[in-house]
Amino acid sequence: MAIQGDISKSEHIEWKFIPLTIQKLELNKQYKIALIVAFGCFFGLRLKNILTIRWEDVLNKTSFEIMDKNKLRTIYIIDDINNLIRRIYCKMETPDIEQHIFLNNSGKQVLSSQYVNKQIKLLFTKYEIPYQNLSSDSFLKTFCIKFLETKNFSADAKRWISQLLGHASWKITAKFLGCSNSSEDKDNYMIFSM
Repeated sequence: MAIQGDISKSEHIEWKFIPLTIQKLELNKQYKIALIVAFGCFFGLRLKNILTIRWEDVLNKTSFEIMDKNKLRTIYIIDDINNLIRRIYCKMETPDIEQHIFLNNSGKQVLSSQYVNKQIKLLFTKYEIPYQNLSSDSFLKTFCIKFLETKNFSADAKRWISQLLGHASWKITAKFLGCSNSSEDKDNYMIFSM
């Protein structure tokens, strides 16, 4: 467990593994973990926020709002994730729409972060995903890295991700994500050519 104020050392996951892992989890009836991976990687949410989601928040919706770092965020649900939510809802025998999605086996409280992180490590080892330091933070980091790569690490993309994470600067965000600013330095030199 990280000390307060300490930067987590979990890794992001290479994007090519995400859709395949979600499919495997669904096929192996690991429905809640499949949704945790999907919500983390496609919504860019922290585990503590994911665990608060109820079926009524996301089922047959195109967006929903969630309080994150004292800011209200609108999360948009792409069609693929909407379909996944509907399928899993049916496979879980249509639970009460007002209940939390991520209830434990007793059905009385949400899953603990410790349980989720343990399951993630076990399942990702089982699926032979080649990473050493996985946790639920890995999904948030995967979302951030995927967005930054898609936007070529532009200044606007860095600013948006820093704001989304509630960081005061890109330097803090880069440290959290395990990025170095050397790519920025390299970009500065790339403007020169022969």
